[in-house]
Amino acid sequence: MRAVLIGLGLAAAAVAVVHTAVAGYVARRLVAPRAPKVFAPVTIVGDTVSVPATVESLEPGTYGLRLDDGTHVMVGEVVRRDGDRVVRSVLARPDDLRDGVSIAAWTTQNIDAPEDVGPTRHVSVPLRRGGTADAWEIGDPAASDGRWTIHVHGLRSSRHGALRSAPATTDSGWMSLVVSYAGDDECAPADSLPSSLGTREWRDVDDAIAYAIGRGAREIVLVAWSMGGTIAMLAVERSTHRAAVTGLVLIAPALDWTRVVENAVTRARLPRSIASSSMRVLRSRIGARALGLIESVDARALTWVGEGRPGPRLPTLIVHARTDPVVPFSGSVAYVARHPDAELVAFDAGGHCNEANQEPERFRAAIAGFLGHLPGR
Repeated sequence: MRAVLIGLGLAAAAVAVVHTAVAGYVARRLVAPRAPKVFAPVTIVGDTVSVPATVESLEPGTYGLRLDDGTHVMVGEVVRRDGDRVVRSVLARPDDLRDGVSIAAWTTQNIDAPEDVGPTRHVSVPLRRGGTADAWEIGDPAASDGRWTIHVHGLRSSRHGALRSAPATTDSGWMSLVVSYAGDDECAPADSLPSSLGTREWRDVDDAIAYAIGRGAREIVLVAWSMGGTIAMLAVERSTHRAAVTGLVLIAPALDWTRVVENAVTRARLPRSIASSSMRVLRSRIGARALGLIESVDARALTWVGEGRPGPRLPTLIVHARTDPVVPFSGSVAYVARHPDAELVAFDAGGHCNEANQEPERFRAAIAGFLGHLPGR
């Protein structure tokens, strides 16, 4: 019996060690910088391109190919499926791009440059932590009448991802400031740290708000994607400039990190207990140090859908696909149920943050309509 008990104890200890290791892995995956893009051969022939067939490349809509030399090619709908390849239409390609095989990475970034949206200034936003953050200022400040939008991208992304919302705001007569922040793809190597799920990044967005005010902004709408939604909520809660923020546009927003983590664990077919364990790793000092975080992160507290943390009383538009595989749609539903100032526009887009790619006209109309109904100052 003693041997049996010892054996059971050792087995339990082994299970606990494995459980902790898996939880640590999940926590690391949550905050780690994005892995390099996967480049693969693509074949361009006239107005079509053949790319490897993946879940992403089979989705309907408009996307992009980023060639290994930095060239951007805009691709459109699927033309046909050829075994393990998919042929899609080419909507825009550089004049000097020849037919044939190229090496490229698939991307949801379907706008090549901010100049494709409107008149652009490449600017640097001063940061309180030192240094500056690169940003694009799009539009004519003299014609905007002090109305600015600040576009905030999500986790493991860059300004190019958030650029997809700029046409709607710029065409509506608002200035568009598309920003970078701590730990994203554009940081210098010394700053390429794990994400803190918004708890650190919001300060850089607050500095962007201060920059816009300094440039004449009287009313500011934050347009935030995915984890950018967390950043926007924290900025509105904590910013000394929050009175200047008059509205929120949230695209597939992470408004409840418990749901996000539990969803990721479930999709990976891991025990549900891994979700809570991984969040314990993030909020512990030892875990944060092991993950390379500057400070621990209490992911459970990053929720605005329950009773404990009321959201801002601001006009809010949420754009979210019902079948989003990364950020559960249920979080947006729960938020709107508690906030009478919030409106949810549901999409049937596949993938995460593909609403602008798959239903661009409806996406732009929703944002333009929201901005048009905001009470001016």
